[in-house]
Amino acid sequence: MKAIERAKEHFNSLEIKKIKVPEWGIDIYAKPLNLFETKKLMKYANDDSIEMLAYVVMLKSLDEKGDNLFTIEDKPALLNDVDKDVLARVANEIMSQQDQETTKKN
Repeated sequence: MKAIERAKEHFNSLEIKKIKVPEWGIDIYAKPLNLFETKKLMKYANDDSIEMLAYVVMLKSLDEKGDNLFTIEDKPALLNDVDKDVLARVANEIMSQQDQETTKKN
């Protein structure tokens, strides 16, 4: 097996994080960030690190079926109408490498 195949196999075997958000009454599932997504988020961090947190939540938050919980249309509400501490906690948990609780990929 080629090295790239082993590297891809490893990434595909990583578990999905389950993040409990009792304040919102939901669980958020998040796949690990890849380099392309990280690059995109770093661009936002250079412009506005606070706004980047909203982008992390929009980009990576999934429901239990794997569907996106948020869209770009939710950005104004995430920036203006959501508890900043909860949003920051969720975004940081999505970005962290240490899983609080995980579930196997389908």
